[in-house]
Amino acid sequence: MAKKSIIIAFLMVLVIASGALGGGLALSGIGSKAIGMGGAFRGLADNWSAAYWNPAGLAQLSGTEINLMAITINPLPEYTPNILYGDYEVGYRNGQTRFPQDKTHFAPNISGFYKFQSPQDFTFGVAVFVPYALGSKWDLFKPNYADVVAEYPTWNHEADLQVIDIHPSLAKAFMDDKLMLGAGVSFMRGEIDFRKTLLSPTGLPRPHDYIAVDALLHGEGWGYGANFGLLYKVSEKLQFGISGKTPTTIKLEGDINNTLYAINNDALYFEALDQAQTIQEILMLDYIFSTPQIGLRSWTNDGAADLKLPADAGIGFAYFASEKLTLTLDLSYTMWSRLDSIVLDINEVTNGEAPPVSNPADTLLVIRTKWDNTLRFSAGGNYQLSDPLALLFGFYYDPSPIPDETFSPLFLDVGTKYSLNLGAAVKASGWELGYNFEYIYFNSRDIPNNPAAGSQFDNYPGSFKADLVANHLSVTYRF
Repeated sequence: MAKKSIIIAFLMVLVIASGALGGGLALSGIGSKAIGMGGAFRGLADNWSAAYWNPAGLAQLSGTEINLMAITINPLPEYTPNILYGDYEVGYRNGQTRFPQDKTHFAPNISGFYKFQSPQDFTFGVAVFVPYALGSKWDLFKPNYADVVAEYPTWNHEADLQVIDIHPSLAKAFMDDKLMLGAGVSFMRGEIDFRKTLLSPTGLPRPHDYIAVDALLHGEGWGYGANFGLLYKVSEKLQFGISGKTPTTIKLEGDINNTLYAINNDALYFEALDQAQTIQEILMLDYIFSTPQIGLRSWTNDGAADLKLPADAGIGFAYFASEKLTLTLDLSYTMWSRLDSIVLDINEVTNGEAPPVSNPADTLLVIRTKWDNTLRFSAGGNYQLSDPLALLFGFYYDPSPIPDETFSPLFLDVGTKYSLNLGAAVKASGWELGYNFEYIYFNSRDIPNNPAAGSQFDNYPGSFKADLVANHLSVTYRF
């Protein structure tokens, strides 16, 4: 029945769980040619996407390159939840294999590098590209108390992230073009929507011992960083490149919209009311019980958070085996461990009917993420079949940075990734039409339940498996 702890427990879960957003997940690469070569591009870097892979390669550009790409992404993840609070089921669809909404995503992308007139043989310009993006929606939860005041949303878990990088860059060749150096500055604009179900303990008997809150976080902001690179021609046959980027923190500001799915049960309400001992307990009971006429309880908090994107460093090689065949190899190290936590600052209630608590404003929260550093291996090739037609092929191996203890289906990096890439490009008088196909296989994964976690858990126990198919069609214009 109603207990003195009801107010404190209810408030803590609402405030703490409301900030549960994850870190950004990097795309497999930038640019149709580089992706077609499995991302093994640091040692070649011979088009506009060098601004991302190795800015030293921009010294090889003779002019401006504008790229229009259309991408269809068909992610095929499966998740079978096994989420218990203690030893009890609380509404997650345990034992049911779940799939995300909208299996096919269409993503148009305009990017490129505009080269300005520069003195002293410098290459200076501005690139625009999208290095981080994510999108998934899941139906994972339905309250296990049947007397909920309104129907729960179907798509109740969501993560949608986009980061656009506006990237001024400078490059120059030295030593009769044997050595090239380059650097760029990132002005990153990030936007995130994150939605999940929060469960708060009520002190009531089962199945009303937890009450559901639908929470949606929206945030936008800017972050700043830089990258650098070197490209060196060892011989006519071999060159290598070294590049890296600094970490970036995007300062997100926005709001958290919360909707409590109250209990519509007069008999239980009056029974709990008889045992309430304080005015605060009575007010809280009035808040968590409702009727269809009264409807849902909703409120909005201002919020702010830091999205900490990683630094990385890599080395790549390009071997010109013949006039027709170029082979490439890359090794890159991404420092995801910087994303050890997410700090969320929850401020005052700006709209709606807030929970009846004494001080709901200005709460600072640290959420565990504890991502791991990763080492990616990529290999690829470019075969010039004829003067206008080139064939591309590539492969990469890339472990997931997300450990079991903070794993979530909202971030589709299920496990170690193995990618196969095949493509082609046709050039004609300044224009280039490219296509590549990408297939990514993920290792399956089983996340054990942690009964000691109670209502506070950082991961989603259950079984995961996935693969992904993507098609990239691009048009590039050079002038």
